[in-house]
Parts: sequence; structure tokens; C-alpha cells
Amino acid sequence: MKIKVCGIANNRNLSEIALLQPDYMGFVFYPGSPRDVTVTIGQLQLSAIPPAVKKVAVVVDRPLQEVRGLVARHGFDAVQLHGDEEPDYCRELMNHCEVIKAFRIADSLPSDIGLYEGNCNYFLFDARGKYHGGNSIKFNHAILEGYGLSTPFFLSGGIGDTDLEYLRGIDIRKMYGVDVNSRFEISPGYKSVQSLRHFIAGLRTKQ
Repeated sequence: MKIKVCGIANNRNLSEIALLQPDYMGFVFYPGSPRDVTVTIGQLQLSAIPPAVKKVAVVVDRPLQEVRGLVARHGFDAVQLHGDEEPDYCRELMNHCEVIKAFRIADSLPSDIGLYEGNCNYFLFDARGKYHGGNSIKFNHAILEGYGLSTPFFLSGGIGDTDLEYLRGIDIRKMYGVDVNSRFEISPGYKSVQSLRHFIAGLRTKQ
């Protein structure tokens, strides 16, 4: 199971998390988020992240040309689209990086999700809340038991270290990985490395 740590906004924390070697590390480019690095990205030492760890830019309804520029300037391996981006947008971006299309879930999967099949590499299912991610709340995972699409997905939304045993036993078709953020935070954008170390080691023991 792949592990994505999202919402990193501090250099010291970045270096400590990089040493844990999650599969993905995410950086939020959205002014509405308390973890926004739009202005400070130039100060973050992305070079401290090992090549095996994929760097992800998280964006919300930004112009395609602007997102392509982010990928080119900072060497992002993937972009997570957390807004209302259309399938054509996603397909074009796939020419430049991996594309993770996020969907905010309330009571069911979006009715148009099938339109995104083949137009992105992964889906990400998050709980609908006040923010575009990082709300510290879960949705009903039973919704995913009947998931019949071919696109692998990340499970997100309020996942913390207390969910380790649950995740070790979960068996949902096409679940590719988990995305963690606010439940591991000491403050917005600053994660507990000790908790992450325990969580990552615990999930990888299952494998």
C-alpha cells in the first residue's frame, strides 16, 4: 500500500519526513489552505527529497499553463487536482506528470466519475468539508465496497495513527494507497515525525 504525506510546509519537517521515505510527499498550492506554500515554495528544500519519493503539487482550479509551469520549475512528479477540473484538463496534464484527481465524498461517489477513467493516473477520495482537503473528517468507506472502475485510488480523509489496524485489514478493490495530512499535525503544515514513523512502519509491515 502506497503512502502519501500531504500538506508539508516547513523545511525541517520536510527533511525529517523525507528520511521516512513515504512514497509521495504533497505540497499545497491553494491560498484558502493553512498549509499553502504558493509564496514560500522557493524557500523549501525540495532537493532533500530522495528521487524514489514522488513530489506532488496539490492545486485547486488553477489554469493549466500555470500548473505546467509549477511542474517544470520545481520538478514535481505528480499533480493532485482538488477542484472541479474537467477530464480534458486532466488528460492534457498527463503529458507532463502523473495526475491524481481528487473527489470530495459525502454520501456517494460522484455521478460523473466514469468520465475521468483513462484521463488520470489515480483518483483520491476525500471527505467533503470546509476546505479542499485537510478537514480531519472521514466519509463512509462502505461506499467504496462496490467500486467497479479500473482507476486505482488513494483513500484520504481524517486518517490518523489510530486507524493503523483498520487499514492493515482493509480489502477494497483498486485501493492503491492512503493519503495522510491533518491528523498527524502538531500545527498546520507541521507533522509529528514520531507518529508518522510508527504509522508508515506499521503499514509496510503488512506488505
